Amino acid sequence: MIDITAVRADTPAAADVVHLNNAGSSLPPTPVTEAVVDYLRAEARLGGYEAHEALLDRLDDFYAATATMLGCTVHELAFQSGASEAWWRAFTSVELQPGDRVLAGASEFQANAFGLLQARDRGVNVEVVPNDAAGEIDLDRFDQLLDDRVRLVCLTMVSMSNGAVQPAAEIGQRCREASIPFLLDACQAAGQLPLRVDELACDFLVYTGRKFMRGPRGTGVLYVNDRVRDRLGPIGYVDGRSAEWCDDGTWRPLPGGVGFEFGEQNYAGKAGLAVATRYALEIGLPDIATRVSELATRLRAELASIDGVAVHDEGRHRCGIVTFTHERHDPATIWRHLGDHGVNLSAPGRRNAQWDLGTRGIEAVVRAGVHYFNTDDEIGRLVELVNALD
Repeated sequence: MIDITAVRADTPAAADVVHLNNAGSSLPPTPVTEAVVDYLRAEARLGGYEAHEALLDRLDDFYAATATMLGCTVHELAFQSGASEAWWRAFTSVELQPGDRVLAGASEFQANAFGLLQARDRGVNVEVVPNDAAGEIDLDRFDQLLDDRVRLVCLTMVSMSNGAVQPAAEIGQRCREASIPFLLDACQAAGQLPLRVDELACDFLVYTGRKFMRGPRGTGVLYVNDRVRDRLGPIGYVDGRSAEWCDDGTWRPLPGGVGFEFGEQNYAGKAGLAVATRYALEIGLPDIATRVSELATRLRAELASIDGVAVHDEGRHRCGIVTFTHERHDPATIWRHLGDHGVNLSAPGRRNAQWDLGTRGIEAVVRAGVHYFNTDDEIGRLVELVNALD
């Protein structure tokens, strides 16, 4: 069981706002904020390089804590500035030629889609696997499309515009059997759902620190399976941390996740993400997932009971993202109205998720991202405000 009183005491903003924008950027607990500030103060007191040396154990704990959460080795991890950087580094490390095929899910965020569309412009056949009637990637259709010309499979585990949790492990197992690299975006899953890379059978996994992980902005994670590392093409962007300048004038990338890092990093954020990961592990990802599901299920049911409100979440398995529209008010208006009353939400549109919202003919949605520190009273407050709309 989660001690809600304790975690809310660690979340100062919870006393002033109803924060249901955790799918955008969550509220960091006080230990995370203190870790970032302490590191910055050490840099001011000692100097940047000197603080790095003095506090190396805190920075290294990013790898140790993340490896514990994902069930991988520290060697397979890279610290990144966010999920987009992590995704692009993984994507561009797979050598794709004109005529190659890439399969992607319909839940891709715009940043990922831009990479796929650019590959399509270069002659790569990028095919979006449709969802089934339940709103999950159609496994039968995926099986039909999977052949020996497929060089990469991309899937976003949880769409930013939809509460469905995609069957990532089933896709991963199919890719593993066919020896096809599998790139999994867990940006909206990390921190609210347990993630074990062996169960997911992914070769790459990426996520950001700022969402359900409750870490600092400007932080992210890239996992690269050791089994796929030797099959990748040259890493396009390297420096003295990720590659070695050899005596004969050549260069070679360093093995493991470090080959995807730059030497200049958000070190204060790195220390903060290590603490955020430890914080989530101490509470327990299974307990977090259970509480988030309970709160989100209640919110969906109560919103659906309001006249004029339609809930747009799909999937057999849903998470803390709850999306809805109102027949008499556009999402942006509802977002601003609730913000004026101290309730933080967001209102993503089809330009953020064309293969999801666009395909379903939805211009935009109001999105709540429920987390474990939210309360029944806060859910009730959101429902009350939506119910009071004229």
